[in-house]
Amino acid sequence: MEVGPRRRIRGAPLIAAVVLAILAAAVPGGSVGAGATAVAAPEGDEDGVSLQWEAAINGRPVAEIDANDPVRLDPAEGALIELTLTNTSAEELSIRSVRLDGKVMGLTMYNFTTRIDLLMPPDSVTTRTFDIDLIDLAGQANGLIPSRLQLLDDERGVVAEESFPADIRGSVNSVYGVFGFAVLGITLVLLGSLLLGIRRSQMPENRWKRAMRFLPFGIGLGFVLTFTLSATRQLAPSAASWTTVVLLCAAAAFAVGYFLPIGVPDDQESASGDVDSTGEEVQDDTEMLETVDADLATAGGAAGTARTGQSTGHYWTSGSQGQTGLDQPDAPEDDW
Repeated sequence: MEVGPRRRIRGAPLIAAVVLAILAAAVPGGSVGAGATAVAAPEGDEDGVSLQWEAAINGRPVAEIDANDPVRLDPAEGALIELTLTNTSAEELSIRSVRLDGKVMGLTMYNFTTRIDLLMPPDSVTTRTFDIDLIDLAGQANGLIPSRLQLLDDERGVVAEESFPADIRGSVNSVYGVFGFAVLGITLVLLGSLLLGIRRSQMPENRWKRAMRFLPFGIGLGFVLTFTLSATRQLAPSAASWTTVVLLCAAAAFAVGYFLPIGVPDDQESASGDVDSTGEEVQDDTEMLETVDADLATAGGAAGTARTGQSTGHYWTSGSQGQTGLDQPDAPEDDW
């Protein structure tokens, strides 16, 4: 029986690449610059600005917070928010709540919303100070996180917002940390698949195919590097920074796979036999068993034929009696 070629599962790297590509595609819809953001003016307002505001977190103006000196957010201490709002329009403005959140790669890592129910008459200035309890922050995030402070209206639409980097003093066991370890696990699986393919000489000879095998590992390495720099407080992974890191790692892995002098032809790669460390083909176990069975059957048939010939050679089937005494058992002697 002919033994078919072995089938190797090639879908695992592709699935991991799809997962990492989905994560890479989850980029925020737009970037928010530092400084105050003004609400669109109502119709008929010639000023073009309806709200001017200034915000401070723990005594630090949000507009002055940068990556070199991020604001510290500690779950044990909370956050003190100070708002100064100026309604420059001819209509009353309503601020329902204030939201403090942080996002990495388009994924919300922490979110706190406080309701203030603020009504601002036309041409008025309002100051409001309140605390945000950050007790749940320890289980949500850790490290440098790009954050935002938003003002929401009655329909929970964003009236104004400011962005800033925050130094989150959370826990390694937070959602952010677990997500980073999950990405690390996927990347290690991809690396193991590459090393196993190299060890078994299963890499394609075509450079482009081989480079595409290395590309998912490069993307995963970029994600791992992003989470590591964020957790160690070396980088706040904004949309521009983490995208740059992932693209550089992916390009490096692609180049390694393209120029690495390894690979076998496609027809040899799809062959049933594997190769050992000396480069010689190792015979399949099933094929070896069938060969042994065939040899045993041949040997048994030859032995049976020999026995049959020997048995039939001892007796005559024709009318001739043959040679006297040939192959005939000796008659017992008469004791009389």
